[in-house]
Amino acid sequence: MILMCGPALAAAERPASARQAGQLDEFVIEGVPRIDVQADKPLYSPDLSPAPAVLSFLAQQQRTPDFAAKALLFAPDYLPVTLASPLTKTPWRARLTRPPILDILVKQPKFAVERWRVVITNDRGQVFQTLYGKGRLPDRLTWDGRGKNGEMLRVGHPYAYSYHVLDRAEVPSYLPGKTILLRSLVHEHWGRLVVALDTPIVFDKGPRLSVEGMLLLREVQDLLRESGTGALQVTVYGWDQDLARRQAELLSRRLSAALLMQPKRVRARAAAVGRDGYDRTEIGTR
Repeated sequence: MILMCGPALAAAERPASARQAGQLDEFVIEGVPRIDVQADKPLYSPDLSPAPAVLSFLAQQQRTPDFAAKALLFAPDYLPVTLASPLTKTPWRARLTRPPILDILVKQPKFAVERWRVVITNDRGQVFQTLYGKGRLPDRLTWDGRGKNGEMLRVGHPYAYSYHVLDRAEVPSYLPGKTILLRSLVHEHWGRLVVALDTPIVFDKGPRLSVEGMLLLREVQDLLRESGTGALQVTVYGWDQDLARRQAELLSRRLSAALLMQPKRVRARAAAVGRDGYDRTEIGTR
C-alpha cells in the first residue's frame, strides 16, 4: 500500500532557487584579501608645515638697522615731520643742547635750612651765576645757562656748581657738584635763534667737516627748517682768519644746499677771537 503525504510532496517538489531565497551561504574569495586597498603614490607631496616660510619672512622684516655714525653720513636729507609733533624722524637728534642746562632733583637735608645758595663758576674760577633763596630748598632746581649779566655760557669751556647751605644755627654746609662742559648750545639772542658749536669738534684739521660735525650739522638743519627763517649767518671766531673764513664758507654752502636756499641768503663771515679768548662757531638766523 502506498501512502502519499501532501505537504511532504510539495516540499520535495520545491525548486532550489526558492529553497535559497533569503539565505546567504558562506563563500571565500581566493587570491586578494578584501580589506587590502592599493593606491598609486602622487607625483607631488607638499610640505604643509608653515615654519620655514614664516621664519624667513620674520628674519627679513626684523632686521635691526645700524645707526652707526659713519653710516649716517650718507643718509638722505628727506626729513618729513611726524604727525602731531615738531620732531623729525631722524636718529641724530638730541646732539644739540637746549636750556635748561641744569635740571636737578634736590634731596632735602635732614636739618632745617635757613638760607641756601648754588654758586656756578667758570673755568677761570670766577662766579658766573648764583642761585639763592631762603628756607627750604626747592624740590627741583633749574638753570637756563645765563650768567649774572645775561650772557650765555660758553661752549667748550668747563663750568662747576656747588651748594652752600646755612642752618638755623648759622652753621654752613658745603657740597660740590659736577662739572658742566657743553659742545653745543641753542639759545635766543635779541629775537634771533643762535646755535653755538665748539669749533674743534666741528672741523678736522683744515676746512673739512669731522664726523661729529656732520651729525651736528644735520640736527642744525632740522632746527632751521622748524624756524622757517629766510636768511642765515654763519660766523666762525678763530685765531686764523683765513682758515676761519674757509670754514664759514664750507658751512654756508652745505646749509644752502640742504635747505634749498639761495647762496646769498646764507652769509659767511670770519671774526677774530676777542680778548676773552672765546673761539666758537655760530649759526644763527637774521
